[in-house]
Amino acid sequence: MATRSEWIIDKSEAVATGGMVTAMQPAAAEAGAEILRRGGSAIDAAVAIAFAVGVVEPFMSGVGGLAFLIHRDGATGETVCLDGSAELPAAIAPELFELMPEAQTSGLYGWRATVDDASNTGWLTPAIPGMPALCDEAHRRWGRLGWAELLEPAIKLAGGGFPVNHYIAMMTASSYDRLGRFPETKRTFFKPSGAPYAPALGSAADRLVQPDLARTLGVIAREGARAVYDGEIAELIAKDMAANGGVMTVDDLAAHRTLEFEPTAIPYRDAEVLGQLPNTGDATVMEALRIVSGYDLANLGFQSPEATHLMIEAIRRAFLDRLTWLGDETLQPVPYDGVISADYAELLRDGLDPNRATPGASAGDPWPFDTRERDGGSAPRPGNGGEGHTTHINVIDKDHNMVSMTSTLGAVYGSAVVIKDTGITLNNGTMWFDPEPGAVTSIGPNKRVLSAASPVLAVRDGRPFAAIGAPGGRRVISAVYQVLINLLDFERGMQGAISAPRIHSEGAGVEISTRFPEATLAGLRALGHELTLREDSLSSSFFARPSGIMLDSATEELRAGVHPYTPATAIGV
Repeated sequence: MATRSEWIIDKSEAVATGGMVTAMQPAAAEAGAEILRRGGSAIDAAVAIAFAVGVVEPFMSGVGGLAFLIHRDGATGETVCLDGSAELPAAIAPELFELMPEAQTSGLYGWRATVDDASNTGWLTPAIPGMPALCDEAHRRWGRLGWAELLEPAIKLAGGGFPVNHYIAMMTASSYDRLGRFPETKRTFFKPSGAPYAPALGSAADRLVQPDLARTLGVIAREGARAVYDGEIAELIAKDMAANGGVMTVDDLAAHRTLEFEPTAIPYRDAEVLGQLPNTGDATVMEALRIVSGYDLANLGFQSPEATHLMIEAIRRAFLDRLTWLGDETLQPVPYDGVISADYAELLRDGLDPNRATPGASAGDPWPFDTRERDGGSAPRPGNGGEGHTTHINVIDKDHNMVSMTSTLGAVYGSAVVIKDTGITLNNGTMWFDPEPGAVTSIGPNKRVLSAASPVLAVRDGRPFAAIGAPGGRRVISAVYQVLINLLDFERGMQGAISAPRIHSEGAGVEISTRFPEATLAGLRALGHELTLREDSLSSSFFARPSGIMLDSATEELRAGVHPYTPATAIGV
């Protein structure tokens, strides 16, 4: 049989006993590893990475973004979820956006398009940044080293610059049309000629220097994160907003608070998976795991058509429920406990055919399995997973304190707006909301985003087992779900669990990696699945970009894996 050449790309597993970090860029990972070497806690390292990666990967996260974090104390087992999700400004309203014809959609979530892409790009889009406040709160509770010390790596990277790699150059160059609309943004991320900074191509790479951001980070290091919300930086943000038609004010910034949630834990195989239900993708990860837990996947075999079929059917149903029922529970009751209940999962399995695909499946009804008072449901939202532009950080320190943290600007380079004299790129929070008025999901004052961020921790026999998460839009959810299955059902090891090809389904269709065996693809088609083949490459992320750290109970070694197609890096100490 004739064949063709194909990519074979992977990364080695990182191993250590004294601590481990993962980050989406090498310089950020090194910042976290150095903090661990100095005796810092897992939180110290995560905070250092969060600020550093916002410098070296400015299109994914940073001071102007939002964040979610789950932390487990290695000594006591106490686990806490911190929610730094974004709220929209008090003066935002759908009426500020001029709608395009109904057939035109845009953005990561496929809402109706707006004139000048104003609901995704520009001065009206930013929500209140939550990342700095979340990091400050986490450090206050679990940090060991001084706050200023944690920001040193980010300040050095911003002020001294760093060599641009292929990934940064590619993402920035591909965003030229969008970023070029805003002079301060263009000045920050492009050469004076207007050309993008170039990676090493037969000569040394260009260096990206961000002096305004270095000064801002210096203020945050000296004065704390509150400077972003009620200090010098807040004043600069509000001033530039007012000068350019934005609606975010100093009052909006001062009102921001980090939320705290108790984690929800569900059993899966011989482990417990922990995450935050409201505002994240964890509820959907847990629902899919609950459904598929009724089948012996290990016996069916890794990448077998039979096991993959069941994994598809479970994530499909979980997404259908997500798009119908989940949202901001401050606006209407949301059946979070219902969607992850074991009894509801059993009901959904009753409608799942192990021998036939069900592309026409519809959302279930989790309300009978929830304790909240029912108040209808949202109309199904668009089923466009999007690639997503986010970062994820994992840390386990020498005392086995664990952190899984996801931070994002929303779309690539967020709003595309850089605040004058600060170097801060703001998120595009309205991206998560419908610009058409009249729905619970419509753009509106003080609404909090429903993010796909899915940072999770797992424990076995009361001991740390794994910290996992991913960037990648709603595909984060299916990625985290499959990494957990690869670890707990198929015992692939962390790098193997992450490098394995994946699937994604939110409804009738199934996106599937071309790296699956041809026999698996043929078997899935025979079962009735409508497959769209997606090729993994250095410039695509059809299936998100997961990373994770696990504790090998047999050797007491920490083992980390990262996405093979990007500069993501794990470093042990």
